Amino acid sequence: MHKVSGVEVAVKVFDKSQMVSDEYRKKRVFQEIYIMKKLRHRAITKVLEVFETHKYLAIVMEYVRGGDLLNLVKVRGRLHEGDAKHIFKQIVVGLAYMHCRSVAHRDIKLDNFLLTKDGKIKICDFGVSRIYKKFDHVTD
Repeated sequence: MHKVSGVEVAVKVFDKSQMVSDEYRKKRVFQEIYIMKKLRHRAITKVLEVFETHKYLAIVMEYVRGGDLLNLVKVRGRLHEGDAKHIFKQIVVGLAYMHCRSVAHRDIKLDNFLLTKDGKIKICDFGVSRIYKKFDHVTD
């Protein structure tokens, strides 16, 4: 439970000793934090706070209770067309928002789409995401 906001949270914890020896991993973690703080949309998991101790770096984010889309498909099997359309629309809207802010997720898969208790989609896991530069025109 997040004391400031009073909401349930999930905490993603990184061992800093692993990052000291691996500069690439350290860069990826800080890139993930930067991207998640940059994105504020109903279809993207929210970061509430980031903190660190001498051993760990922690990202505190909203807890999404409904599980992931992979589990939903495993449990239900095929989705009804109406349900699938509703889910797909939310995913497209969330990805479009990210792309408008020059962010590429780069790990789109069913387990990176979480479901709220009322069936809304939340995109998560920005560990391999990247910020890209927009180009004014395309050349061949």
